[in-house]
Amino acid sequence: MGKKLIIFVLLVFVAFCGYYFLTRPNTENFKAPGRDWKSSKKVEDYFVSNLHMSPEEASTIRSKPGVDGKVNLRINTKVTLTALVSNLAYYGFIRDEKSLFYALEHTKDTTPNTVSLKVGREGTIDTNAEYRISENMTAWELADTLLNKPSGHFPFDEYNYFFMP
Repeated sequence: MGKKLIIFVLLVFVAFCGYYFLTRPNTENFKAPGRDWKSSKKVEDYFVSNLHMSPEEASTIRSKPGVDGKVNLRINTKVTLTALVSNLAYYGFIRDEKSLFYALEHTKDTTPNTVSLKVGREGTIDTNAEYRISENMTAWELADTLLNKPSGHFPFDEYNYFFMP
């Protein structure tokens, strides 16, 4: 009886470890992609097409004095979590969608809100809010920013812009 119990406990432990390692994203995918990361589009493309900036202005706007190299990510009440993460991947702010979902679900939300996107069991990303983000943020830093550090809130968004300089 004792040997069977030990074998059972070991099998459960091995199954748990296997599940953990198979479901956790590759650690490389949590790293910051950097501005040179290959993606379908860059935020500068968004500035040109949606904000009607010239390509020259869009490529230099984040390097002007007083700007920290980040952009405003604006999340309104119509955005879903899946759409948010997909757009961040599309514009090169994350290496891998699965890694950001994992980071969001495993980062503590210290500022829960009722007007928000739900993340996992207890996490919330404020909507009608904006966040300062860059391609130099890891998935963990981005998750912490989205869950806990809105840089401002707005009552409505007349133009529905997703990114602003």
